[in-house]
Amino acid sequence: MTSLICTLQHHQDDVNWCAFSAKLLATCSGDKTLRIYDARDFSELPFSPLTGHGYSVHCCCFSNCGQFLASCSTDATTVIWSMVSGEIEAVLEHPGRSPVRICAFSPDSLHLVSGASDGTLALWDFPSRQLRRTGAVNDTTMVACSFSPCSQMFMTGSTYGDLRLWDLRMNQLHAEKNAHDLGISCCTFAPNILSGGQVVQFRVASCGQDSLLKIWAINKLSSGAYKMKLLHALNGQSAPVLSCAYSSDGQLLVSGSVDKTVTIYDAENAVLLYRLKQHER
Repeated sequence: MTSLICTLQHHQDDVNWCAFSAKLLATCSGDKTLRIYDARDFSELPFSPLTGHGYSVHCCCFSNCGQFLASCSTDATTVIWSMVSGEIEAVLEHPGRSPVRICAFSPDSLHLVSGASDGTLALWDFPSRQLRRTGAVNDTTMVACSFSPCSQMFMTGSTYGDLRLWDLRMNQLHAEKNAHDLGISCCTFAPNILSGGQVVQFRVASCGQDSLLKIWAINKLSSGAYKMKLLHALNGQSAPVLSCAYSSDGQLLVSGSVDKTVTIYDAENAVLLYRLKQHER
């Protein structure tokens, strides 16, 4: 059973992303701001809203400890915020000054990846706030990124419709072309690592403009090669699926769609559990 706890209506434009830490909820918006709430009672923190971006804020994510929040914007920066004071800790300017559409912390909080509208990727050393490596996929926009639970690789998705797996040296380990027709919207690793025999397996969920939510298995073979296999293509929503996320224990998978619904699945069995219809657009 599900029930609506509260509705937060503080932003003045579309809410583009939301992220939980153990104690906080962060939201970011086209109104150039981020808002921070206590996850227990959803009261807004005294230092919220956070203002520092010059244009729309597309994505936000917490470091594993919850002490830092990263946000990225059309203003071509990824900003690091202190969740103790609400102050700006660092401003990371994306190479080439292209609008930054996505950012993601590694689970060990040692790295941060940002992806931009010109198809470029920047891998940052988070403790030093220094740029380590760059990469690119030509003729596309980076709109999705997620680190593996081991923090040693990350997946990206683009408007071209491909999913690409990278290591920390920015080498491509695997490319899944045409993973979603008309483009990717979001991708996320499950928090669990499965192992058996000569294979280590990761699970990844992705969604896109084809109105599908897909669950993939990524197998790392004893040879070091990676193979990616589609396990499920879920069609529980009738319009482009904009976002997806696993619960912290990996048991649930949630997606949000242009059809105004949020769907909640049993992640292991790909069974639809709930459809939430409280949004009006």
